[in-house]
Amino acid sequence: FVTQVYAVSGHSMEPTLHDGERVVVDKIRPVLGDLERGDLIIFASPEDPSHNLIKRIIAVAGDEVELVGDQVLINGVALQEDYIHRTLFPNRPGEVTVVKPGHLFMLGDNRPQSRDSRQFGIIPVESIRGKVLMRLWPLDEFTFF
Repeated sequence: FVTQVYAVSGHSMEPTLHDGERVVVDKIRPVLGDLERGDLIIFASPEDPSHNLIKRIIAVAGDEVELVGDQVLINGVALQEDYIHRTLFPNRPGEVTVVKPGHLFMLGDNRPQSRDSRQFGIIPVESIRGKVLMRLWPLDEFTFF
């Protein structure tokens, strides 16, 4: 199939997505390499591949990521993130993650509630199950991403 419906489980993507919502995922674009910073994707958990996670792409191959205060720096430039509530990162000045070819750096929008690349590191693109296209349910929250 080209698309699939997934249920959102948990609070790691609030305020963008909420527990119990349904999203439609495009399974073809990731295979074609059509992924960019800011996309929401579903991927196999690096800690338990039988479970899927939904997170936002923060950095792509070749990017340098640094987390300082409430800012995400990509290649030394603060990332503009209108989709999150600000939260402080543990201050680790000088600690930089370089995203290797064929990998992505992922963060949840609800940083205090999210287990993401801060804990399990960068993820291989082969683990991607699909790119979120739209919120299908609830109907009054229907949204294209």
